[in-house]
Amino acid sequence: MNKEKFILLLDKYTLDDISPEERSEFLAAATSGIYDDLVLQHIEKKLRAPNATIEGANLPPHRSADILHKILSSEKQNSTLIPKVSVRMKIIRWTVAAAVISAVSLGAYILSDTENVKPGSNAAFANNMLEKVNVTVQPLKIQMEEGSIITLQPGSSIHYPSHFLPDKREIFLEGEAFFEVSKNASRPFFVYNNNIVTHVLGTSFNVKMNRENKQVEVSVRSGRVEVYEDKPAVKATASKKNNGVILSPNQKVTYDQDTRQFVPSLVDVPLPIINEMSDKNVTPETAVFESTPLKTVLSSLERSYGIDIVVETENIYKCLFTGDVSQQDLYTRLDVICQSVQALYEVKGTKILIKGKGCN
Repeated sequence: MNKEKFILLLDKYTLDDISPEERSEFLAAATSGIYDDLVLQHIEKKLRAPNATIEGANLPPHRSADILHKILSSEKQNSTLIPKVSVRMKIIRWTVAAAVISAVSLGAYILSDTENVKPGSNAAFANNMLEKVNVTVQPLKIQMEEGSIITLQPGSSIHYPSHFLPDKREIFLEGEAFFEVSKNASRPFFVYNNNIVTHVLGTSFNVKMNRENKQVEVSVRSGRVEVYEDKPAVKATASKKNNGVILSPNQKVTYDQDTRQFVPSLVDVPLPIINEMSDKNVTPETAVFESTPLKTVLSSLERSYGIDIVVETENIYKCLFTGDVSQQDLYTRLDVICQSVQALYEVKGTKILIKGKGCN
């Protein structure tokens, strides 16, 4: 294998974008000892570039440990063929390389030889990370030390520190999980999923990663959530902020990793919003209507679900509705209401539009 191909496979392996055949080929070359110096030179060259970070290397911190573990496991399998001194030297070299990759993957800015990891970054607790993997076929509930509850879906995993930092709480997620975050304004809660960050103070929301289409979906059950890109190569300034959105209950956003676009919309099944003071569902004053102006009916739904409902023409508000929709979900309620006044509804982003001629 020539040097150029080895470097290409090294980068692909680091970013977890490598085929099984390439993985086997890379590990065989990596454990040969021929490329040890090349690995360190390659990483050092990238880090010493002016204001440089490795683009795309914002991986969860356990990825670097995984890289080292797999390489060293391969070494153990071949230990009888490699002199012991060589093995020890190679382990030291690969440990250094993995440590460098870990520092970069944690999002630290490497600006000069004398500048250290940014204070308060994930690196502060990288060595004390715990892992939970749901290997069952049922959702797994995990309670954090400060009271937050994470429901981990089958096949998913989280990495988190043994103790959260005093000023923030940070979780690394792979897969899908539902978070019920305990309120603490002085310790905001962050969920990292690939290069997406979900930031909350105290709320409930779901994060889902679809590896096949390279999309991340965040949906909110209660409270407000900020979702934005985690791009360590770009320093945040007052004039240049990260790409992102703010979500309210019953809203979701889908992030496409290829286009780097956020597409906000409503969740598939909106639920009555949760009163943050009482933790009880907010119900409308009534769901049984008798010759009620449609403006009153729609306002009741807006209060119940926290969703803006707009009309194509003011004449729609003049229509009257009679019926009991207390047992239906939101979209079924809208179907019944719209059919009674010869109207239609469409979901437009995070709002609902009622279309029709209305009544005189």
